[in-house]
Amino acid sequence: MKQNKFIYNQLRFFYHKELIIGEKIKFPSHFIHQIFRVLKKRSGDYIFLFNGDKKEYKVVLTNVSKSEISGVVDEVFEYDGELNTNIHLYQSLVESSRMELIIQKATELGVKNFFPVISEKCKIKSVSSTKKERWNNIILESSEQSFRSEIMVLENLIDFETACLNSKGLKIFCNEFESNYHLNKIDKAYLNQHKVSDISIFIGPVSGYHDTEILFAKQNDFISVSLGSRVLRTETAAIVSVGNIVNQLS
Repeated sequence: MKQNKFIYNQLRFFYHKELIIGEKIKFPSHFIHQIFRVLKKRSGDYIFLFNGDKKEYKVVLTNVSKSEISGVVDEVFEYDGELNTNIHLYQSLVESSRMELIIQKATELGVKNFFPVISEKCKIKSVSSTKKERWNNIILESSEQSFRSEIMVLENLIDFETACLNSKGLKIFCNEFESNYHLNKIDKAYLNQHKVSDISIFIGPVSGYHDTEILFAKQNDFISVSLGSRVLRTETAAIVSVGNIVNQLS
């Protein structure tokens, strides 16, 4: 197996099955439009596939038409595009456009697990199967674009207290009313000193957390942190908090 030799500007797609060198592949129908019509690939061209096993597979296209695309797995390269520390993002439910942005950016930033959470002030209390399917498609597309080697796991909807009790590792609670502890205190030295392998980050809904939820989190070993003097939108808070932690892990 070759080492991390492939180039970042190569085209790559998520393929949901095991891949083996020399294997002939008939691509699912949803690949056809992108490869044939948009990218205008032809027989003899190649693309890269990944399936979450921390490898990149070079596939030479053998048949490209408007009705069928097939190819052969030609080479495999080791590639680990993941963080050494697992980040778990617990996001209270918000309206669709905001939630989709958060999921997209969480994927790009390297979040391991994404938990949609029902908290006290959430106006939305459920997630349809159609919406969950769309979220998973966003995760796949963002994983392709951002060169993730694993797919962020979209977890089932969970209530706030259960989420708090089931979270693990360093537990961070983003609290707009916090005045004593800023997120930037959780820096590289802090993470190295505490040998953190998992980080759970909690982000509230548009109206913020209820007082009882703030108290519950503090009683269950969460670090209540401020993101600064400004009141951020929930999607901004999610991106800033995860981005800050990822930067310290780099």
